[in-house]
Amino acid sequence: MLWIVLAMVTLGLCACTPKPKEVTQETDASVNLYTPGEYEATAKGFGGDITVTMTFDEKSITNVTIKGDKETDGVGSRAVESLPAVILEKQNADVDMVSGATNSSKAILAAAKDCIAQATGTSVETEVAAKMAPGTYTGEGTGFRVSEPISVSVTVDEGKILDIKVDQENTSETQGILQSVVDKLLPRMLESQSVSVDAVTGATASSNGVKQAVEGALVQALVAGGSEESAIKAFYKETKKNSEVVTMDTDVLVVGMGGSGTAAALSAAENGASVLAIDKAGKWGGTSAITSGPMAINVPSQVKAEIKDWTDPITKEVITKPAGQKLIDAEALYKDWIAYTTVDGVQTAKPEMIRLLIDESGYTIDWLTKFGFSFDPASGFAGNSWAAFTPYTGAKKLTESFYASAYDKFTNELAGKYLLETEAYDLIVTDGKVTGVLARNVVDGTEYKINAKAVILATGGFAGSGEMEETYLSNNYYPLKGSWRQFGMKQNNGLMLQAALDDGAGTFNISVPPMVHVGGSDGFLSGYPSNKIEGAVSRATGRQAVWSIADIPLNMAVATNTLAVDSNSKRFTNENALSMFNPWISGSHFYSIWGNEQIKTLIEKGFFEEPYGVSTTYLGYGSSIPAGVPMPETEEILEAAIKAGYVFKADTLEELADKMGLDGGVLAQTVDQYNTYCSKGKDADFNKDSKYLAPVEGAPYYGIVGSSYCYSTCGGLDINKNFQVLLADGKTPIDGLYSVGTDSMGVLFSEAKAYVTYGGAAQGWAFTSGRLAGKEAAETTK
Repeated sequence: MLWIVLAMVTLGLCACTPKPKEVTQETDASVNLYTPGEYEATAKGFGGDITVTMTFDEKSITNVTIKGDKETDGVGSRAVESLPAVILEKQNADVDMVSGATNSSKAILAAAKDCIAQATGTSVETEVAAKMAPGTYTGEGTGFRVSEPISVSVTVDEGKILDIKVDQENTSETQGILQSVVDKLLPRMLESQSVSVDAVTGATASSNGVKQAVEGALVQALVAGGSEESAIKAFYKETKKNSEVVTMDTDVLVVGMGGSGTAAALSAAENGASVLAIDKAGKWGGTSAITSGPMAINVPSQVKAEIKDWTDPITKEVITKPAGQKLIDAEALYKDWIAYTTVDGVQTAKPEMIRLLIDESGYTIDWLTKFGFSFDPASGFAGNSWAAFTPYTGAKKLTESFYASAYDKFTNELAGKYLLETEAYDLIVTDGKVTGVLARNVVDGTEYKINAKAVILATGGFAGSGEMEETYLSNNYYPLKGSWRQFGMKQNNGLMLQAALDDGAGTFNISVPPMVHVGGSDGFLSGYPSNKIEGAVSRATGRQAVWSIADIPLNMAVATNTLAVDSNSKRFTNENALSMFNPWISGSHFYSIWGNEQIKTLIEKGFFEEPYGVSTTYLGYGSSIPAGVPMPETEEILEAAIKAGYVFKADTLEELADKMGLDGGVLAQTVDQYNTYCSKGKDADFNKDSKYLAPVEGAPYYGIVGSSYCYSTCGGLDINKNFQVLLADGKTPIDGLYSVGTDSMGVLFSEAKAYVTYGGAAQGWAFTSGRLAGKEAAETTK
């Protein structure tokens, strides 16, 4: 039998901490309950470490903060966001867990009890017996796709995990991301005999789903062996960190291995430089690997070819494009783009950089094919008239293989090197010249000093940093305060952008609104049955399309006949555009308001129609709830979402607003005005079609918190035509430092406007800026 002694103060895992003595009428109020000060404790959450910091005076808990940036966005993150206020109000850690975020909640409350124990001077040890019945057990966990759990089989003997296998065939997880979990997470769990290893960066949700499934299987084995469920604590172990410092030397160092970093590394190596590429994630490709494709203007091979069954985006006719005919009027596109970025007669972008992208992007596509990439002919995007969008061949199914081929050629033919799970955190600057970076392995803690003649920043922007978003994503045009939900990669935390800024770098249009293509509910429910849509395939997963009643709040958030308001309790757009391009206007969040009469209609008749756009394709269970299907479970689902913290209910609009942090008086006025539009059949604010105008009437009222899901930020560092980072004066290059991709994409846009919708502009810029900067950096090192 395996006996584990757990010390609560050091591990934050003991559930039997004595509660602090409460002050009552029978208790002397002069008795000090705590030793004043700030205390910190860490416990293993769903994705990694969760750290709770609590401040005490003699009589009370005065402040609670929680940090857990590896918890699943919209699920575990809700526990991180909501529990501080609950603990502070209750003045103890014996509070309800956040629905749908059990593991995250358990870790937070365990760490909070640890802090309380430190403040009260108590420490409790307990012995837990952990004996398993040998065999193979199956567990399930929720990954990125709530529609289909990740299934894992775990083989054990009495005291040891012998094998872990993930069912990779019957899952909707992105295969390249899940493969990185199989390759990296499973060996670490087996080696450490622990389920509390850190999630693979860049695959957090899939990692968390696998860990949840393994834990479930182990609990079955423990119970079958006569142990208590709590004996799972035996498989929560601290991982050892490495104190080694490694020094490396290279001509060109590329920080980031997404689209821009991959192109930069390939280009620099092709042009004769020794190249090292590093990335914080456990896989290459970054956000680029989950997008649909880049913008490319008149790809030479496509201009040269005859293209059959090509849809002319201007006439919308299916034709055979003659060999030698261009696909797009590049000059007209340039003029249209320049007009878009002109504000009040002033050009707010850098025209020379827009010209560079338009002139070079087509050549970049043909260049990438040398390394294994493949693209379909350019076409119009979302019904527009520009044949600029050049999708990856295979509709995302082959994209991971393209990157695998590129890195195979990078290492085996171009002598390039790379390090994954290695995060650069500071620049090395010598006499004003950037001469390398300091980096750290995010798994074992190994420190790296990497000396380089040129450093190319390709880190994907700063959408993964709530602090930087709060600092930079606000301007005179749009006060976009708040931390944004991400559909891209959370590891893109802007750490190296901030390092460059600390060393004097300038910015250009850094407060451009984030790149938002998806709007949806702020949270999600899992564990509900799904319903097949016969003959339909999910655009997001390529598997059988399904819908679920769990997505009722998601569909309500972006329904065409909803009323949506911003943080000022005012409408901000025609609600038909909530699910796709327009939610960003409200900032990081919006609020959809429903009355009980609408709820009754939803129960009896279902949704009016399916939401326009892609939010219900890429979020939740992966498909819109079909229109006209009665939803008798609506109230039950809304109550579950209320417990999860992203839906609110009240008897009056003023009370509802108060619960959501809005202005009740303004909300009541907005609803009254909207209902007037509904009765007249004319929307005087945003010209919403009268068939979508449904009045908000009858108590109780419901508010669904919506989020603007962004791929990445758009603005960043200031650069010149050679992609050299400029000082704050906007003129002087920082010797040895370059920036590509979304780290410097603000040169193409305006802070007064959203990201352009020509189709794939960010990807086109990533690949093109990477190719050109890699060549430039390699030349300077010779």
